[in-house]
Amino acid sequence: MSTTRDPNLQKLFVQAEQNFKDDSFAADVLRQIDRERRRMLLVWFVLIAPALVCLAFLASPVLAAFGMATKALPIPLLEIETEWLRLLLSPINSVAAAIAMAALGLRKFFRRIFH
Repeated sequence: MSTTRDPNLQKLFVQAEQNFKDDSFAADVLRQIDRERRRMLLVWFVLIAPALVCLAFLASPVLAAFGMATKALPIPLLEIETEWLRLLLSPINSVAAAIAMAALGLRKFFRRIFH
């Protein structure tokens, strides 16, 4: 390892020690922040406006799908003849319970993979 100092690195350290006496640096940074904020708002508007139009066109089919799902979720998976056993197992003997268990299993699987 050499003891000579890199001149480019020395220039960077000298520039970092400069005092900014006028407010032009802060004004320039604030101007850049405003420009980025306006650009981001424009991007969000460009993305959200078509999404709202699509939502307006798809509102009826989406509501119909939600209606069908609410009718299908409480359907039991297995028919149980005994009344007390049917009542006892009703929280886990439905399409909704199967979907919830699958979602929890997927969540645990992905957490195990990515952590």
